[in-house]
Amino acid sequence: MTTGSRGEIGGVGNGRRGGAGCSSTILREEGIVDTAAAGTAGIRRMRRRRGPARPRSGRLPAAALLAIGFAGEAAAQELDLDRYLALLGETRGGLFITSGRALAGYRAEDARRVVSEFEASGPRPLLLKTAALLHTEAAALAGADSEHHLDLADDLLRALPAEAGREDWLRRWWLAVCSSYQVALNSSAGVAAYEKALADLPGDRELLEGKARMLQMIGRQREEQPYLAMAAETLEALLRETPDDAALRIRLAGVLVDLGRESEAAAELDRLGDARLAAMDRFALFLLRGEIALGAGDFAAAETAFSEALRRGRRSPSAVSGLVAARLGQGDRGGAAEAAAELLSRRPTRWEPEWRYWLGPALDYREMFEEMKGEVRVGAEGGGR
Repeated sequence: MTTGSRGEIGGVGNGRRGGAGCSSTILREEGIVDTAAAGTAGIRRMRRRRGPARPRSGRLPAAALLAIGFAGEAAAQELDLDRYLALLGETRGGLFITSGRALAGYRAEDARRVVSEFEASGPRPLLLKTAALLHTEAAALAGADSEHHLDLADDLLRALPAEAGREDWLRRWWLAVCSSYQVALNSSAGVAAYEKALADLPGDRELLEGKARMLQMIGRQREEQPYLAMAAETLEALLRETPDDAALRIRLAGVLVDLGRESEAAAELDRLGDARLAAMDRFALFLLRGEIALGAGDFAAAETAFSEALRRGRRSPSAVSGLVAARLGQGDRGGAAEAAAELLSRRPTRWEPEWRYWLGPALDYREMFEEMKGEVRVGAEGGGR
């Protein structure tokens, strides 16, 4: 997958937005949630076309010629272990995307055969990590074979010796892959990825928290209770292990509100007491207090809570719309109109506060990949294992 190394952009393969479709994908700097935004990282489905459009001059665009060149190279040269090792060597300069594009031109069965030979040759841990990242890049342009390349990357990381950081690399790689689907709002692929990740690392807390965030986001976005129920179950299990985790308790309260269980949600929030909270958790707390009060018809309390939420997330449509409803409930039409005008006149933003809360660490998935690539590059430069 193209993960943004050296200024290049791309995205995980086999991606679907909102669970629809299945094809090769590319990451673009454009809005997904807020289409007027200046730019939001996300993974979009590439549309298959019969062929590159020719400009009036009759010449193919440079990008099309480049793609044809890579495809021709792959077709002309059979993928064998030597060629595979050469592609791995080319990544030493940081050109994961270029090498991944070349690898994507080969058939999936050829790649799987060569990876089996590669693993049988007893590669060093550094090469196994490099190969895993290379196949992750290849997934972006492999079309129907995207999933095969991600599976091969998983196999390569699972082949790492424990002392070489197998569990840590698997966790970080899976978090990055799953997060990329989450940022793309790609629900089907994201949930499947988390299930595979937890098969590799059963009970891993970071993965379970990430899965709960994704299930909540999907359930809220689609208003589908099965996703929300699974999120609640996961969060309740995590809270049994760490009952003092205030951030998890707020997230559980949010899921309960979405499930229509406001009284239970209020009880969860009351259990927080004077717990110290991060900025986004404090924003979510007031947003939930406002929603619960609004549902109970306590419009004055709702106005207070939504106003506090807006102090922490001024570009939040949820907080503004809640404030409008609270003021209308009190007969304050002028105040409601003023709040609505502020919402309509707000400047576009990359991710609104509520989306940043739902996505959480997933927004940093590029940095996750970059960190792994950096470790591989430093190891190669230092002649590491």
